[in-house]
Amino acid sequence: MSSFMARSARHFLVIKAARYFRRELEKAGLDNLKTLAEAGISIVGTYLDGSSPSEKTQIKRDLSGLLQMGVTPDMVFEELIRQMPKLAPIIEKKEGYKKTEVEKLVSFLKEEKAM
Repeated sequence: MSSFMARSARHFLVIKAARYFRRELEKAGLDNLKTLAEAGISIVGTYLDGSSPSEKTQIKRDLSGLLQMGVTPDMVFEELIRQMPKLAPIIEKKEGYKKTEVEKLVSFLKEEKAM
């Protein structure tokens, strides 16, 4: 696959993953997300904790596939913020919050691989 094709495929996958997360976040409501973030509670952790085992398996499979294609959790967060500008102040307001959320996703993937 050419470099251009690989970049295009990665870009498409980043957009698709961000859309998925956007739909899930919109279900939760921005006010609820803001409350969690202000309290220092992980939005990602809360979402994953509330997911069924089959949903967790699907999320892990999807995220692992993205990582294999060179898509990082940070890239997905950046695209998510681009798609949901109102989310940016929530995530970026608290120092290190975005980094912690990315680490939660990475930790989730590693935890699931160990099982």
